[in-house]
This record gives sequence, structure tokens and C-alpha cells, in this order.
Amino acid sequence: MNSGFPELSDSFLSGQDILYSQFNDINFYVEDTDQEHFYFNILRKLFPDLSFEKIFPLNGKDNVVIESKLTTGDKAKVYIVDLDFDEILNKKENEENIFYLKRYSIENYLCHKTSIYEIIREKNPKLKDNEIDALFNFESLQKQWKTLLSELSSTFIIIQRFSLGKEYFGINCQRDFNCNLSPPTLRNQFLPDYLSEVETLLKSTDNRYKLNAQINKLKSNYNTLEKAIKNIPGKYILTLLKHQLERLGLINQINLESFTYKLSKDCYINDLLFLKDEIKEYTE
Repeated sequence: MNSGFPELSDSFLSGQDILYSQFNDINFYVEDTDQEHFYFNILRKLFPDLSFEKIFPLNGKDNVVIESKLTTGDKAKVYIVDLDFDEILNKKENEENIFYLKRYSIENYLCHKTSIYEIIREKNPKLKDNEIDALFNFESLQKQWKTLLSELSSTFIIIQRFSLGKEYFGINCQRDFNCNLSPPTLRNQFLPDYLSEVETLLKSTDNRYKLNAQINKLKSNYNTLEKAIKNIPGKYILTLLKHQLERLGLINQINLESFTYKLSKDCYINDLLFLKDEIKEYTE
């Protein structure tokens, strides 16, 4: 049970496509059950000429990889996975029916200016783009994502690379960041304490290792805005973005799931056209 609702088993998730095959030209499989609906919105925009009534979450990348290997050569089954840190850690799968995003996750494609302006217009539909431009500097918000989240994202890579078994830090923007300053700064000790705990775990693997030195080795993955938006986990960017827009009074207060879903309805699909081309080449 999760939040009072029964969870679907892996065996059910892996077999549900049987019920929908007659309605789907292609069966699309994705990782997470909480991504299903906004993935559906995005794939509908990417493939307007295809008929499909449902896409199929398989509850994790491992399950996606397993299922893909069982259906190699079946052109009606397409498996889409997040990039995560697989490219940095050299862990990408090489199956012909697995299609990787070029950013950490599908959420990373939702933080585009076009989508954000549409969600701002939900509060004030009369606003034109140039009027929204005058309300805030979008590039300034993006620079805050890079400033506040790059080191934390690098730490997550280190946790994976050295198998430290530490859960990812859950940010609380009001608690952890002071976005009133330029550049924004950390607030309180929660994040520094977390980094200290990671360093202790890192030293337990080899006492010569230092967290800052390992983070510095990863700086090339975050040294431009484009790379930072690619490699910082999308949910963290959207959490910070939602806080930024609420603080500026540009959107009403909503939970992260609703915010994410709203953005998906106006997703800027040009950044995902590579995925359309790769899948069409495979299925045709």
C-alpha cells in the first residue's frame, strides 16, 4: 500500500499490455508508475499519427531492461528509459529496443521557458510573452538551478559510483536555500550535514578519498547551464522552479505532482524530436 492505494505488482505491470494491444499501434514502456500520465501527454504530442490508448510503466529501469531483452526484435514494443547517471558512470544498456533520453529524466524536459510561460498564464491568461519577460529573468532562475543543485547532484553520482548506500537528500527549498540573495545561498545545516555524512561513508571505502576532490572530478558535467540542466535530476529542478515561481507570485501554490503534470501538457517537444526519429527508424 502506498498513500492508502494498493500498489500494482511487477507481474501485473509486465502483463497489462495484453489488454491494450488491440488499441495500440505501438506499446510504449517506461520506468515509473508516477511518470505514466505525463509521459502519455508527451508521447501523444510526439506521435500524433499513432494510435495508442495507454503506455505501460514497469516500476523501475531494471524491469524495463529485463522486459526489453525478452522481446528483442518485436517492433511493436518500445522501451524508453531515463538517462540518470548511466552515461557518466558508463552503465548504458545497448539493446536495440531501449531508447535513452538525453537528459537525466523526462522531468528535465519540462523546465523549458515555453511550458513555464503557459503555467504562469493559468493564473493570468491575459499575459503576453513580453509581459511575462518583464516580470522575471528566466535565465537568472536557470543559473540558480546550476548554483544550488550541481554539487548535490555530483554527490549523488559519487554515492552510486562507490556504492555508498546513502539515500538521496530530499530538498526543502524554504528550509535549505535563500533565494532572496543574488547569487542564492544555502540556509541552515541540513545539506552540509548530509555532505559530511557522505564524506564519512566515502572515507570508509578508502581513507584517502575526499568528497570535494571527487566532486571536482565531475565538474565538467556541470560547467555550463546546458550540461547542468542535463545532469541534475529533473525532480530537483522542478522542485526549485516551483518554489521560485511561487515566491514571485507567478503561480498558485500547488503540489509538485500537479505542477509537473501541468507542465507536461505544454511540453516543448522540439527537444525530444531525437526520440521520435530514433523510434521511427526502429519501428518502420
